[in-house]
Amino acid sequence: MNAPHDFYTVEEIRNRLSMSTVVFWKYRPIGEATLSALARHGIRRIELLESPEQFDMADRGSMRYIEDGCRAFGIRIVAYHAHMTHFSGLDTEAKRQAQVDRCRRQIDTLLALGGNVWGTHATATDDTLLRCTTELARHAEGTGAVLLVENFKDDGLWVEDRVAFLDRVGHPQVGMILDIGHVRNREGANPMTIPGGPERVVALCRRHLRHVHLHGFREGVDHYPAFAEGDEILWVELFRALRASGYGGHINFESKGEPKHLDTIEATARAPQRIVAAEAAARRGDAPPAGAGRITSDR
Repeated sequence: MNAPHDFYTVEEIRNRLSMSTVVFWKYRPIGEATLSALARHGIRRIELLESPEQFDMADRGSMRYIEDGCRAFGIRIVAYHAHMTHFSGLDTEAKRQAQVDRCRRQIDTLLALGGNVWGTHATATDDTLLRCTTELARHAEGTGAVLLVENFKDDGLWVEDRVAFLDRVGHPQVGMILDIGHVRNREGANPMTIPGGPERVVALCRRHLRHVHLHGFREGVDHYPAFAEGDEILWVELFRALRASGYGGHINFESKGEPKHLDTIEATARAPQRIVAAEAAARRGDAPPAGAGRITSDR
């Protein structure tokens, strides 16, 4: 007898789907027009990209203004992507402590909004980052917050490097954002586009995996809408690996939008159906549905 098939349903993905406001970055401010565009397509959870020209994540009053705007459209802020916040160049204890204090305030405003994911680029994986992260983890204890670092293709910031760092931290509320466009192997290729790669990468970081940045990838360039023309991401293998790993976080898409990509919000809203349809086609050994990108088939 065959084992029962276990994969996401469309509804399961929709219920956990969130979208980064990088879709509006450097082009449209967060406001009524952008939030209504998300709501029209059923996007109800967002990862808010740090944008100090518009708001201050460390200031409760500033974030209350953003919260009120989101609430008017039934949208929740579930994550902060503090991409401009890092711990490099802190050459005095006063500078280091000031940065840690600012991060504490960011975490506090996130929790006040009902969110739980605070992510930073943390561009140097060193003892300063270890000390700052340990102090922030103590601040987050007793809350539902998770404090995360993201992988990059630069030396010292690969998935393997982040896993080694997180093993040193050893705190259950400190983990990793897996950005599928930033993964590289020794040959310079993205393993998320190579059969067997998504399964291996998810297995490597699964014990620390708390959040994902999902987007299309084509010809070495990331942040395309999912399932864009020529998208090379192996979506079926990736989502099978996430399912098998027990990943319990948001299913978060981080595709860029206008002026380069005009249909990113629509593509993200359609992603749950496309993922489930592509997996069903792979299981049957059929050709992928139109617009489904690359899939892997059972052998």
